[in-house]
Amino acid sequence: MKKAILISCLIGGFTFMFPSFAVSNSEKLLSEYTMPAGYSEVSQNIAYALIEKNKGVLIDVRSPEEFAEGHIEGAINIPVETIKDGQILQDAPDLNKPLLLYCRTGRRATIAGQYLVNAGYKYVVNFGGVSTWQYGLIQDND
Repeated sequence: MKKAILISCLIGGFTFMFPSFAVSNSEKLLSEYTMPAGYSEVSQNIAYALIEKNKGVLIDVRSPEEFAEGHIEGAINIPVETIKDGQILQDAPDLNKPLLLYCRTGRRATIAGQYLVNAGYKYVVNFGGVSTWQYGLIQDND
């Protein structure tokens, strides 16, 4: 049985409950997670744990300009516009290695994810975008 941590807040006589999304231990979090085959969407705390444990190829599908403004450390930039339906990626030729996709909000990652599943990638995970990413971004210093 999974336990949810709730945080309560009293405002104007009403109590509101909010789930806690903090990652306390990546090992524990991943021990309770099974990556489904095909395309899936996961919460960003699961994605962070997968990235931290190097459980896939991290791909930013935004434009090169957006990527340069700030991206997740370790990500490679493959703009969605350059991904063709059914195409095997040169930077990720192993169809069995999970692909961890993100963009700004998750919309472009959804499109790229469908193309990559059609190409035969077994595990394609979309975790949304940098607009809600709480774990920090880096900029390349060229």
